[in-house]
Amino acid sequence: MRDKRVLEITTIAVFTAIIFLMANIPWLGYIQIGVVSLTIIHIPVLIGGIFGGKRVSIALGLAFGLSSLMIALIRPALPADYIFQNPLVSVLPRILFGYLLYVIYELFNKYVSNKMLALSLSFVISTIVHTILVLVPFYIFFFDSKTFTGVFEFIFVILASNGIFEALLAGIVGAPIAYRLKVFRDNNY
Repeated sequence: MRDKRVLEITTIAVFTAIIFLMANIPWLGYIQIGVVSLTIIHIPVLIGGIFGGKRVSIALGLAFGLSSLMIALIRPALPADYIFQNPLVSVLPRILFGYLLYVIYELFNKYVSNKMLALSLSFVISTIVHTILVLVPFYIFFFDSKTFTGVFEFIFVILASNGIFEALLAGIVGAPIAYRLKVFRDNNY
């Protein structure tokens, strides 16, 4: 039990450091191309969350959200970045993402026999869920807080432009790393 707790704390520390490092190095975690912002910081959250378990996943989601809030406060680059100064847009959806990614992973792990495929699918779906979780409050605070007119079109456009790229990148890059770490953990702990 103690070894598991030490592993969780260590995993949170290492991956939180990676998340904040990626957030603070321009063009590494938050890549801004014109008016489009690509986020790849969700990949360490996915890897660390699957490696460490549900509590680690939620903690890394919190670290991701705090890094997003920090960047929005310190160096907003786009007009939309000012919306991310609201913790309901930057922090809360990322905490929910941390929780849901582990739930989605458990679901795919239960019903898909190929463990690598289960990880890839859960990473892709979790990334799409993350994008939706962030876009809904973003839309509410930025566009129209009284009605949801156009919310589905807004989410579809963002998903089609950069959400799919982020999801595929998570499935192709993140899943093999998480798989090897998980195999290592299962064989040694």
